[in-house]
Amino acid sequence: MQLKNKSTIVTGGASGVGRAIAQRYAREGAKVVVADINEQGIDETVQNIRSQGGEATSAVLDVSNPDDVNAMIDSASGRYGGLEVMVNSAAIARVQRFLDITIENWNELLAINLTGVFLCAQAAARCMKEQGGGGRIINISSVNGQRAITGRGAYSVAKGGLEMLTRIMAAELGEFGITVNSIAPAPVDTPMIKKMHTESTRAEWHRVLPVKRYARPEEVAHAAVFLAADDSSYITGHTLNVDGGFNAAGLLLDL
Repeated sequence: MQLKNKSTIVTGGASGVGRAIAQRYAREGAKVVVADINEQGIDETVQNIRSQGGEATSAVLDVSNPDDVNAMIDSASGRYGGLEVMVNSAAIARVQRFLDITIENWNELLAINLTGVFLCAQAAARCMKEQGGGGRIINISSVNGQRAITGRGAYSVAKGGLEMLTRIMAAELGEFGITVNSIAPAPVDTPMIKKMHTESTRAEWHRVLPVKRYARPEEVAHAAVFLAADDSSYITGHTLNVDGGFNAAGLLLDL
């Protein structure tokens, strides 16, 4: 029960990594607001948490809409008497060559994956400051934001910007007792990845991953618990790679 009674919000909680984090937080004793644009997925997550004795409620929103974001923060803090942990996991992805990216595609990816995090994190930080300081903000980034991967142009740029945003927030919010960190997974076996990755894409990832497999959503959730719990109280501005050794490896030769 590392997060007992902590009031938390998890965006992107309708599926994948966000759902895994929301469910794990609830098992650790947190009171969880599951937020997403996918109402059916939210309901499934909330019902799963409640069926296991956890506490959860839902928030339907578009993270790129400031009014939606502010309403979510106000509702969550009012319901649970404050806000202690904000997890920004909502994201979308596309596979497109650089020369084929349209301005509409570019704007959509940045609106959800970067501007949406900015809006949620800023509103959460203001709430945390107003309630006396202290709190945790955790952003879900990606190894795509650290190394160039073909076909991921706008997505990678957004995730790279997210890691810098994490450091900026950490530098400016530390005086209020708010820590800000990000988690950068390699591919995670989520519904989104299963739709996007072809067999050849999966084989290539297995070739360059020292552990030779994709992450499970629960493995990213483990890291999210650590960054929200007391054990990480002096860690801020850091990106924790949950990547199966992807960034550590160069050539993986057949020896």
